[in-house]
Amino acid sequence: MSTAVSFPLGASTTLAELARDPHPRLALLRAHEPVSWLPELNGWLVTRRDLGLDVMRDSATFTVDDPRFTTARVVGPSMLSLDGAAHTRHREPFAAPFRPRRVHDNFAAFIERETDRLITALEPAGATELRRAFAGPLAVAVVTDALGLVGTTTDTVLSWYDAIVR
Repeated sequence: MSTAVSFPLGASTTLAELARDPHPRLALLRAHEPVSWLPELNGWLVTRRDLGLDVMRDSATFTVDDPRFTTARVVGPSMLSLDGAAHTRHREPFAAPFRPRRVHDNFAAFIERETDRLITALEPAGATELRRAFAGPLAVAVVTDALGLVGTTTDTVLSWYDAIVR
């Protein structure tokens, strides 16, 4: 049986559709094909949280070691491109500051201030691309603060990200 027959929603999902507005298609996949083969990605897509957690926790069956993964090709092995014990070793320095209680205790006030600042900057624009104008800068601000990268600007970190993606 072909993957198009086994996974008709995945087979009909296009990159253009996901880039334009992924939410309706992802909701449909989550409801009817929570694990689906997407030929346009040449890979599996898991859209349900519980199944995604199962995948992430089972490094004996599933891997992130994929030669198509651009970050690994550019910066080498990292927690994003390794499985099992190697993943844990690379992840450990980042784990403690991001445990739920520490995040709340250490970052809640900072995140609220940064969120207010970013939203205030959006208001005059009227419309914007939220990933670049809000989500990215907020994530960068939290990570640079958590890692103590004093004086590193959001623009600098996002330029590093853009260079890696290119």
